This record gives sequence, structure tokens and C-alpha cells, in this order.
Amino acid sequence: MNDDLELVELGALSRRDWLELTERDPAAFGAATAGLIYRDKKCHLGLRSRHGRLVAVVGWAVIAVEVDGHEPFEVVGMGSLIVRRDRRGHGLSGALSAAARTRAALLGPDRAMLFCEPRLVDLHRRRGYSLIEAPVRVEQPGTRIEMPIPAMWRPIRPSTWPAGRVDVLGLPF
Repeated sequence: MNDDLELVELGALSRRDWLELTERDPAAFGAATAGLIYRDKKCHLGLRSRHGRLVAVVGWAVIAVEVDGHEPFEVVGMGSLIVRRDRRGHGLSGALSAAARTRAALLGPDRAMLFCEPRLVDLHRRRGYSLIEAPVRVEQPGTRIEMPIPAMWRPIRPSTWPAGRVDVLGLPF
């Protein structure tokens, strides 16, 4: 990570910060999910330059999921991981992910979960995540849909992921 960056704890992101990070790209996380509505996250970690500019961020929320035939359980839903285009390729997402995993361990759930573009599955595997093979459904206004991109999970404490269709109780993260 660059010496000119500071790790900062953030609450909810301002619209200005979000637009600056995404460079106003409506498909910042890929075309397959561009039209989806996501839950607001009240907790974020960011990397801020010495000039005060937010250059990368990751957010999370504790959410409940149901897996067919099992009792509902909570996961730390990791999301909104983005690095400004002009700062990509310098290990910033890895540094943020590691810091977020440290914070996730303090939140209670035994597992973390994320959604990612297919091209990023191998990257997240290297960070300890495993693919959820079963379909994962999420809420959208007035309906439930199958998430159009891969879902992955990672143990926070020793745990396994149960087999069966997954229902995220609420909007994706």
C-alpha cells in the first residue's frame, strides 16, 4: 500500500464520496448488476490520500440468510469494494479487504459473504473465500430474484456453509 494513504473508519458514505469513487459510472460493479438496488451500509473503511481524497472503500452490514433446511443465521455481508480507476493495480483492494476481515471478526457472525463479478472469483479465492454453488436469492422492490453474479463466503471463525438454496433476507449488500 502507498505511504501517502491513510486507513479511515467511515460511517455511511456521502453521495459526493460515492460519485467520486465510482466516477459517476452507473455500472461501476458490472453490467449484470447495474440496475439492482442494494442495501445501505452504515459501516465503511476507506483509504484517503494525504490530500483528503477518498481513493478506495469497502463496506459491510450484518444480515440474515436462510439456507434450505437450516435455521437462519447471520453473516457479515461485504460489499461496495471499489478503488478509483486511477489507483487500481497497487494492492489497495487487498489491503482494504484484510482490514475489513479484522473488523468483521468483531461483529459476531461466524461467516462473511460477498457478491462479485465472475472475473474476480479467483481473486477472492486467494483471499480465503469459497464459491456458493447453490442459487442465491435477494430482495428487490416488490420481488425476489436470483442474484446474477457469483456469491462467495469465508469463515470468520471455524464454520462451514450449509448445502441448499440461499435466501438473503433483504436487499443485496
